[in-house]
Amino acid sequence: MTDTSVDVGRLDGRVAIVTGSGTGIGRSIALAFAAEGANVVCCGIDESLNEATVGSIRAAGGESVFVRADVRVAGDVAAMVATAIARYGGVDIIVNNAGIGIHGRIHEIVESDWDDVIATNLKSIYYTSRECIPHFLERGHGNIVNIASTFGILAFPAYAAYCASKGAVIALTKQMALDYGPAIRVNCVCPGATEAPRIRRFIDSSADPAATEASLGALNRVMSRLAQPEEVAASVVFLASDESSFVTGHALVVDGGQTIDA
Repeated sequence: MTDTSVDVGRLDGRVAIVTGSGTGIGRSIALAFAAEGANVVCCGIDESLNEATVGSIRAAGGESVFVRADVRVAGDVAAMVATAIARYGGVDIIVNNAGIGIHGRIHEIVESDWDDVIATNLKSIYYTSRECIPHFLERGHGNIVNIASTFGILAFPAYAAYCASKGAVIALTKQMALDYGPAIRVNCVCPGATEAPRIRRFIDSSADPAATEASLGALNRVMSRLAQPEEVAASVVFLASDESSFVTGHALVVDGGQTIDA
């Protein structure tokens, strides 16, 4: 018998917004979504990096567009969502990936740095959700995936603002899942230490890069290495797809065993 089935991706025909898509985990998510058939709206403040992501998607035969948006600015986020709807007719998925981290204990962090971390990592989710949720409710479906961190579960020395913001992302994910289900599913991913430009810069600028990389990899204590962005992206694809249709309000840990005792 001839097989007449059509091989389609897990996100075929869906429209996804990915914030912070220029590098690292965000870029890998955008590429993975496109490979699964999604139309991807890449968003960020660095035009060259995000346009490179769009270029890679198009070169592979996918559909993507870049929208410059600072997720800390409500007007930018509103324009980002409006552009996605105008270009593709709607939005199905939003991935809140944009994030920053600043080292420091509470008494060492200046207020402007604290506010910047909270605005980028947490308040941005309020902005994107406020714009997308009415659209999702009108359509009767929607999917939100937030990128949290194992540092939202575990404390980490001198990383007060980042840990606070990511812990709040986990709590907000659960609250939103309760408020908006079953039509809208809301989940988050908690990566462990991951090979990304920010971590790579930290490693390379240290006095002993090899030792620094080994110590960071050791945080993921079973795998004893840094996660690759593609490994994190695979978990986001799962949560964004129908394969996870009965999963909501969940914090999916992708950490190489870091939080086993948590």
